[in-house]
Amino acid sequence: MSRPPADEGSPPPELELARNFPGLGDDDGRGPYVDHEGVREVIRRLRRRLGALSGQAPASMSATWSGPGTVANVAGLGNVGPTSTGSWEVASNFGLNVENAYEVFGPSYSKLQEQADKWAEAVEQAIVNYEKGHKDSSA
Repeated sequence: MSRPPADEGSPPPELELARNFPGLGDDDGRGPYVDHEGVREVIRRLRRRLGALSGQAPASMSATWSGPGTVANVAGLGNVGPTSTGSWEVASNFGLNVENAYEVFGPSYSKLQEQADKWAEAVEQAIVNYEKGHKDSSA
């Protein structure tokens, strides 16, 4: 993939990334070169890791089992409140704290997964748009 001449396009954003950030090449004064396939590989790895949040039942397990640390697991096991902990004041207060944490953490955990997936889709589309624009302008 060739790069446009230095006097074309908008200036690179003021963003400093680690020199060894996957998908980035050398900076020639116009910003680092972005290796599209390298960025796609980062997105594939992110999706594999985030797959652990949604859970995938192993072949030997029930289809409803989602695995430890998944959104469903946190939602199911974190749904504890005063009725689960008992009427003793300390236990009841603990139950209220857990209930409050559940109401905040559960949706946030799920939202993290949703937002990361939306980000990945947006970056992939940006690459497709860039490559199509480059191809169309080079024809």
